[in-house]
Amino acid sequence: MIDKVAIMNEAREKHRLEHEAIVRKQAKTSFEQYKNDPLFVAGIMLYWAEGTYPIKYRKYQLALTNSDPKLLEVYCNFLRKYFNNIELDLRIALYTYQDINESGAKLFWSNQLKIPLTQFIKTQVLPSRSVLTKTKLPYGTCCVYLNSKDYCNTMQIWIDCMSNTMRK
Repeated sequence: MIDKVAIMNEAREKHRLEHEAIVRKQAKTSFEQYKNDPLFVAGIMLYWAEGTYPIKYRKYQLALTNSDPKLLEVYCNFLRKYFNNIELDLRIALYTYQDINESGAKLFWSNQLKIPLTQFIKTQVLPSRSVLTKTKLPYGTCCVYLNSKDYCNTMQIWIDCMSNTMRK
C-alpha cells in the first residue's frame, strides 16, 4: 500500500513540475508578445508597485487594493485582456467606514469595474476616518483579486522579465 502511495506522489510531483514548466514558458512567450503594449506594461507595473505579494493565507492571490476607481479599472482591463476566461473568478473585497453607505459603495464599484455584486465578499466596515483626516473616501477602498497559482506564477515571471528589460 505504501509503495502505491509513494508512486502516486511521485507521479503527482512530476505532473506538477511539468505543468509549472509549461506555465513559465507560456509566460515568457506572452511577455515577449505583449511587452510593447501600454496596457500590458501598465498592468504589470501596477501590480508590481501596489499589488499584494503572497503571504501564508493568500499564497496564490493576485490582489490589488486602492481607492482610485480609474486605477482599478485599468487593472481589471489588464486582467481581462491577458488572463483568459477570468470573469467568473474575479472577486471584490471592500473596506468602508461607518459613515459610508455600504450598498451605495458596492453599486459604485460594481458599475465602475463591471463586476457583478454576486462576486463581492463580505465588506469590512472600519471606524470612521473623519476625526483623522479631512480627505474622505466616498466609496471606501476596493480590493480586486484572482485566486490562482498559475496566474501568480505568470505575474511573477512577467515582473521578472519587466525588471530585466527596464534595468538594461
